[in-house]
Order: sequence, then C-alpha cells, then structure tokens
Amino acid sequence: MLQYRFPGKETVIKKGGFKPLLNDDYEGFIISDFNQLNTYFFDSESTEDIPKYEQVKPFVASKNEYLQQSKEIIRILSSDHSLKKIVFSRIKEVALTISGQTLFERLSKAYPSAFVYHFQDPKLGEWIGASPEILVRGKDGVFESMALAGTKKASDTMDWGEKEKEEQAFVSQYLAERLQQQNVQNMYVDGPKTVLAGPIAHLRTDFKWDSNSKTAWEIAKDLHPTPAVSGTPVTEATDWILSNEKHERSFYAGMIGEISSMEINTYVNLRCAQIINDRIYLYLGGGFTADSIPEKEWEETENKSKTLLDLL
Repeated sequence: MLQYRFPGKETVIKKGGFKPLLNDDYEGFIISDFNQLNTYFFDSESTEDIPKYEQVKPFVASKNEYLQQSKEIIRILSSDHSLKKIVFSRIKEVALTISGQTLFERLSKAYPSAFVYHFQDPKLGEWIGASPEILVRGKDGVFESMALAGTKKASDTMDWGEKEKEEQAFVSQYLAERLQQQNVQNMYVDGPKTVLAGPIAHLRTDFKWDSNSKTAWEIAKDLHPTPAVSGTPVTEATDWILSNEKHERSFYAGMIGEISSMEINTYVNLRCAQIINDRIYLYLGGGFTADSIPEKEWEETENKSKTLLDLL
C-alpha cells in the first residue's frame, strides 16, 4: 500500500509493491536510499505474492554516544580543512500509540505545504514522512529546487547565527554550480529567506530554471545528495557518513516523489520515520561545522523530531 499527497493536491492511494528501478523510462512513484545505491518504483499492477521480510531494528545511539561522536566530528572539521561541513544523523525510538494511517492523516492536515507519504511494503517495510524540501519540481519546461539549510525553533526571534548562514551558503553555492554545469537556461535565484516548517524555521534559497523534463530527472540525480544532507565537499562528506555513522540511513535523506515524461515532483526524504511493530524510529540529522556545539546539535535534532512526535 502507498499513499501520498503533494502540497495543494489530493491524496493518492495505490495498491501494489515496490520493485528495483532498472532504467529511466519509468513513469510514476520512486524512492531511493541516501547514496542512490538502490532506487525503487511502485508497481501498482503487481499481483505477485511477495514474501514478507523481517524488519531489523536500526541502531539507536544514546545521547552520550551522540555527544561523544559530535565532539570527534568538530575536531575533524577544525583540523582537516578539506572538510567544511558534515551532516551527522541519529535515530530516535519511541512507542507508536496510533496507527500509521492515523499519523499520515494528521501529518496531511498539519503540514499542507509539505510532501506527505506513508507506505507498507513486504520488502521495504513501513515508512512515513512529511518533507519540506523540494529536490526538483516542475513541468512545461520550468523547474525549481531549493537550498534548505540552517535550522532553529520557529519561536526563536533572534537573528540567524553565522554557523547557520554558513550552512546555507554551502548548499546554495553547490546548487548554483551544479545547475550551471548542467547548462540550464534562465536560472533565477531568490534568497536566502526564513521559512517555517511546523515547529522549526529554516533558511531557504529558491532556484528556478528552464529545461526539459527528461533533463530535470538527470539533474535531480546529479544534485542528490546535496550538502544539506551530506556536507561539504559532498563526496568526502558522504564517504565519512557511510564509514562512520553507526546506523544505515536507508531511505532517510534519499529521493522520493513522482517522475514522468511531462513532469517531475521529487523531494528529499526528510522528517521521516520507519515503523516496526509498535515502535517508530525517527531519522534526524544536523549540519556540523567547526563552530558547532554538540549540545545545541542534539537540541536541533530533538526539535526536528517534533514534526512527527507532536502528532502522536
């Protein structure tokens, strides 16, 4: 089962299952893991009796373990000047007191400007999320993306700090350079500006350009993962994440959405969680720079968890 709702659209509900995406000619719903090793498409025509895989509980770090590794990240960023930013993530485990269906309905109502989804699949398991971050979206030759980096509580009226401004600059510069390399036409940049996403606020810069929809899908794959979910430089930061995070990110911070020959509507899979039996595992990340403070980074992940937890 798959259900999802794009901002301003009606909820789509489909029956079927996910299969590996082997070529780019597919049109429909897709999801990939963080480093694009595995991309799946939803086959609503599938009538196969797929065996159910046992879902394995992901690694959940204690606060002390998180703070210790945070200190090591800051030490690396302070000494290794080739690395400017690392997005470090963790998983928070809580009891699930309502059904995934009920949580999806609450997310849809609470976050009308987010992409909201929920699926149950014999192989991939059960996932749910409400992402505010567009990867690539558009049609009729006009497309958009966004640099979403820099986070604070929505109630915080203080000016943005230098650390958050630097995070935003890393992502904005990356997107501008990658889009220029893709030879997009008529690129327009707006931002950075403050936007609200439920209980938190972000810095966001919007990008718009002209191209065709097939190129837009290639651009989406080229952009991902951006520094907003990996770090700077992207390749080095991604390598560090894959080698040092003690949990598998799986679909957290991957690509998710719809693609077709006429239109693309893809998001970065943020504010997401995995449901296993009566437990829900929230995937939470934060951007570290040499100026990061471990306790504040922990608080940022706690604030991000409220996107889902406030609705349980």
